[in-house]
Amino acid sequence: MVKRGGRVWLWRWRRNPLKRRSDVTETWLGVTALAMLLLVAPSVGVAMTAVGERSAIDQAQGLHRTAARIVEEVPATPSRFSDMADDQVRATVRWAMPDGTSGTGEALVPAGRKAGSSTTVWLDDAGRLRPAPPTPAQARSQGAALGAAAGAGVCVLVVGVWWAARLRLDVRRGSQWDRAWIEFNADRGHRHA
Repeated sequence: MVKRGGRVWLWRWRRNPLKRRSDVTETWLGVTALAMLLLVAPSVGVAMTAVGERSAIDQAQGLHRTAARIVEEVPATPSRFSDMADDQVRATVRWAMPDGTSGTGEALVPAGRKAGSSTTVWLDDAGRLRPAPPTPAQARSQGAALGAAAGAGVCVLVVGVWWAARLRLDVRRGSQWDRAWIEFNADRGHRHA
């Protein structure tokens, strides 16, 4: 018998007349949950990291950089309530299409630029403005964030299922104890001294 700090370790694995079937079930649930936490959660995290990175890189497919001219004066500082990056604001730009026509639209440009200055915009194959695709470092960051979230989600799910199963087993054991006490008291009550 292995004891540590007054507690008997691995008691659910030894032969014991007091060991219940629910004790063995609970032990196997714990082993399964631990295996899933150690094997499945990291695997899902790594897989989702690759998927997230690949998805971010695929955003650049079919996009090409084009030189454009800023049509209007660009404010030197973005609005306080703007959701743009600190050094970028939305402005109207004009660019030349492959067929010789010109396209016009709003794009993010550096703050403080003068009308007529050049900037770079991203276009899809149809010549529509698109946001700049993520850099390789941004793609890795997005993939890592997605992988970490997926791995954490699996952990929460596994621990939640394990905890719910343990609670269910505790309820079942409690009702078994109640029935045993009722039977014990019924037998005691029918005895005559």
